[in-house]
Amino acid sequence: MQIGIVGAGKVGTSLGKYIIVHGGSIAGYYSRTKERAKEAAQFTGTSYFETLDPLLEASDTLFLTVTDSEIAHVWDCIAAKDLAGKAVCHFSGSLSSEVFSNWEKTGAYVCSIHPIYAFSNKFTAYQNLSEAVFTVEGSKDALAKMQGLFGRLPNRILEIPTMQKELYHAALSVASNQVVGLVSMAIGMLKEAGIPEESAYQLLEPLVCNNVKAIFAPQEGAGCQGCAQALTGPIERGDLQTVKKHLGQIRRPEWEQAYRAAGNLAVQLAAQKNPGRDYTEIEDCLKASAGGKE
Repeated sequence: MQIGIVGAGKVGTSLGKYIIVHGGSIAGYYSRTKERAKEAAQFTGTSYFETLDPLLEASDTLFLTVTDSEIAHVWDCIAAKDLAGKAVCHFSGSLSSEVFSNWEKTGAYVCSIHPIYAFSNKFTAYQNLSEAVFTVEGSKDALAKMQGLFGRLPNRILEIPTMQKELYHAALSVASNQVVGLVSMAIGMLKEAGIPEESAYQLLEPLVCNNVKAIFAPQEGAGCQGCAQALTGPIERGDLQTVKKHLGQIRRPEWEQAYRAAGNLAVQLAAQKNPGRDYTEIEDCLKASAGGKE
């Protein structure tokens, strides 16, 4: 497999280096910004291409590591060329392989690969990329062709349904970006309580980290402990009065809305953990409108 990479940003540069480190072959890079392509090629010990055509000729597999908004445009540029027998893959988390319109007519095989990983630095991100799960979807022929590459990599590879790519990405956003939003809300509440920001972060770090560790802690038998078993706190204990006091102190409407929404999810988990306990009163309290604050 000879891979040509279109796009020389963090993802493309990191992936190229990672694949080479694990014995794969990269033909080189093309980017609209020549300097970026040169930089990625130099870092990976490969070649840079000033135009797409010679990169296509040198490659049997194309990785499109451009922004989501550019994937369809790049595809339109290459779809009219000779793609017979080539695999074309993008790395978007939110777009599926269906972005490759009319791909059957081109003779190419198409798929998407999404490393669940934060590419923070193009020159160092490859070093810990082995920790990431790669999700894949697309045509069976493309995925079969990718097995040669996947066999070289230590990553877990998980195939997902093409039609559910957007929901899959929404789940990742909740677990990543929106968790950060909730932590930011907690920091804001602590600051309103008179605790300096630096101290607030120090206070929350062990609490947040240990809760996450508890969720993913191995469970005897199989799998991890999971969210329900990791849940603690006033909602899990059935402490209605504490929940009411919390709601009485939250001043910002968006914080109250988030507290109620997250609290209702916690009630569902608490009921799983403690099936004999009645959470009806807490559930009713959390579902009350902001205007009818307890």
